[in-house]
Amino acid sequence: MSTFLKRTHWCGELRREDVGCEVVINGWVHAVRKVGRISFVLVRDRTGVIQVVVGSRNPYYRVVEGLAPEDVVAVRGVVRARPPSQVNPELPTGEVEVELSELIVLSKAKPLPIPIFDPELMKTTSESVRLKYRYLDLRRPEMFFNLVSRARFLRTLRNSLDSRGFVEVETPYLARSTPEGARDFLVPSRLYPGRFYALTQSPQLFKQLLMIAGFERYYQFARCFRDEDPRADRQPEFTQLDIEMSFVTKEDVISLVEELMRETFAKTLNAELPDPLPRLTYSEALKKYGIDKPDIRFENLLEDGGEDLRVLLNAGSGESVRALRFGIGGRAAGAVREFIEGFLTHEDAIRRYYVIKGSGALLSNDESVGSELAKLLDVGVGEAVVVAVGDYVRTSEFLGGLRNALGRYLDLVRKDVFAMLWITEFPLFELNESGVLTPRHHPFTSPRPEDVSKLDVTPLDVIAQSYDLVLNGYEIGGGSIRINNRGLQEKIFTMLGLTIEEMYDRYGFLLEALDYGAPPHGGIAIGVDRLVAVALGHDSIREVIAFPKNKEMMDPMTGAPGKPPEEHLREIKWLKVLL
Repeated sequence: MSTFLKRTHWCGELRREDVGCEVVINGWVHAVRKVGRISFVLVRDRTGVIQVVVGSRNPYYRVVEGLAPEDVVAVRGVVRARPPSQVNPELPTGEVEVELSELIVLSKAKPLPIPIFDPELMKTTSESVRLKYRYLDLRRPEMFFNLVSRARFLRTLRNSLDSRGFVEVETPYLARSTPEGARDFLVPSRLYPGRFYALTQSPQLFKQLLMIAGFERYYQFARCFRDEDPRADRQPEFTQLDIEMSFVTKEDVISLVEELMRETFAKTLNAELPDPLPRLTYSEALKKYGIDKPDIRFENLLEDGGEDLRVLLNAGSGESVRALRFGIGGRAAGAVREFIEGFLTHEDAIRRYYVIKGSGALLSNDESVGSELAKLLDVGVGEAVVVAVGDYVRTSEFLGGLRNALGRYLDLVRKDVFAMLWITEFPLFELNESGVLTPRHHPFTSPRPEDVSKLDVTPLDVIAQSYDLVLNGYEIGGGSIRINNRGLQEKIFTMLGLTIEEMYDRYGFLLEALDYGAPPHGGIAIGVDRLVAVALGHDSIREVIAFPKNKEMMDPMTGAPGKPPEEHLREIKWLKVLL
């Protein structure tokens, strides 16, 4: 292995008090410029940049002329004070420079395929190209800041939990398939023909078993894997902070999480969160904001339509009519119409109408009712109203999602505010599109004690002991008090359509464990990627993940998913037979 000059100082730490010191810096050539017979080289490492000055009589002068941006170098030199006229106040190191005495080029760099240090050009660079050259994209100060901030978030959370007596325990990634609402990634077993491991969707069952084991306070920064269909801002693998506690109520878990969030935001972002955080029940959130993850940084609450509106839109006796009203500000009515129509999908479950009154003509997606709708709703100039007719929950959720999106699009939100709140009292069950009873959260969530008697009569009226944490219109966490009684757990499985054989095959180990002294327990899972992204003002979690997949769940850089070597497939001879 070749030797090189090893750094004595970081580039970004040199200051006036270092004048006269001989230093060695390692880093990348950020820029080279020549003024007369003097060359100036900016050398960059993760801490910042420092200017290196090279005169024409320096033996390395010609070597410097051959340097290109992103070449990797080792520099030895003496720190000098810059002349007053050359001080750069925009750089922390702007009062000093390094007079070169020795230079070693450690690695040459080709011209970069993406303009990583030109913010304007980077705005026109596609995400697919950024991800293909992610190792270069990560050199940008913005991306470095994102990942360092993420590390600070995790460190603060970890220290906070450690100080409260929690134990960090790693749980398996290779487990058996126990679907939790998404498809499993399956891993064929070479040693056990016909059998598969599943990459865990979450540590849910393992953390419950740790409570039965007596750990009482557990946490883990867990990698989770879900084989979901491509969606704009989902990842097949993600990180969540899992927390579980024994001998607790819902209020104990909520109180702990609020303490963690206040401490973390104070230490990492110097931001203050309310104490206590505001709360809304699920039904309150649906009525006011239309969605269980509302952005409360602006008003524009949903309205219920009156009888005149119901008649105009031919609403049936079992249908709801709900409306969202907002001012379009300085936006052109046509641009707002285009934005709204992006939400008018071809879904037959609900009917949607809108009217926009700009400075010119009235805009509507249904001319037959547009004028009457505008008159009935008293739509003013510079105002728009969107109305949805149909099932109460679906109409509310449509308008709630539109409301959150319009808040960002129309700059209605206060961007200097972290609006965090709890949503509580969710239904334990809901009906899927086929009318089958499914868990709203997961099948291990405990119902409220006073609602247990409703399980056999009106299961859709049963309220869960669950809670979601929302930040600026994004769900960043969810948890519940768990079932710690075998009889109740078996009953829930039965209500969800599992046979005795299926129940014992999938969850027999959990049911058996519940027979050996299971304490009351509960917890929460907080999405680390989403938490950090929203806290830093990003819409996409890909901005805070070092090497994410793209929107199609592929990695343009490595080519994953790819075909494995033939010899590996031959070792799993049974797979072809099974298929």
